[in-house]
Amino acid sequence: MYRIVASDMDGTFLTEEHVLPQENIDAVLRLRELGVLFVPSSGRQLPSIMKTLEALPDEALAGSYVISYNGGTIHQVGSREPLYSNALPFEVVQRIFDWGLTQDVGYHIYAVDGRMWGHRLEQDEVDYINGAMDWEPLEQGDIESLRDVPIAKILYAHQGLPFLEDLRSRLPEEVYAGTDTTISSRRYLEFNPTGVNKGTGIAWLAEHLGIGLDEVIGCGDALNDLEMIQVVGCGVAAANATDDILAAADYRARAACEDGVIAEVLRELVEPSRTEA
Repeated sequence: MYRIVASDMDGTFLTEEHVLPQENIDAVLRLRELGVLFVPSSGRQLPSIMKTLEALPDEALAGSYVISYNGGTIHQVGSREPLYSNALPFEVVQRIFDWGLTQDVGYHIYAVDGRMWGHRLEQDEVDYINGAMDWEPLEQGDIESLRDVPIAKILYAHQGLPFLEDLRSRLPEEVYAGTDTTISSRRYLEFNPTGVNKGTGIAWLAEHLGIGLDEVIGCGDALNDLEMIQVVGCGVAAANATDDILAAADYRARAACEDGVIAEVLRELVEPSRTEA
């Protein structure tokens, strides 16, 4: 019997336009009735996640948890103090920032406390993130002002999966040392602290709650969901998922992100598991 459904946000729980389908709202409420926790798991920061989830009734997430920064931070809903968090050394962030200046990329830089700074962002990227998260420009063009700020992650922004895959293959080891890299939303190359990913995040939460990973469903569509898909009892790929996620999944949803992936997970996986139990 499943006790947690963890889901990526953009491209899985939400549509490509960051809209929450009504089918998923209804499904999360039904999960709550069944005593199953719904746990958003995102590369975003907590304030952005909670802003997007305002369409959910309060009772849908009451008592649940949120995994942010690709597993780097975990909060209980309603608390701004993390139960679990990680940060990158400033010297690592500086190396990544400096190398990126030689490439055709913009930046997101995220603080553990949820603040985000953007730099060299193209207008299409500004349009994409506006409304989804609050951020401020890095006016001076360097990151010295962030030296004493705990940084959860830094990412390169450039729309286009082939470009990001090529960029990742060309990264000098001395640049990304101390980090694990992943690609998300087909527009970001992300740098997280070594050993931090959605898989380690959901494993920490399950252990914290005394729940076995075989009792967890994890849903995703992109490379930053891979470890979560692999570690849980049932990994679910949205129909719009990338090939590596489709190959790794235990269950391939017929629904794409526009159609209500969590509604299908409820119908095809959660409710049958309760009957079997």
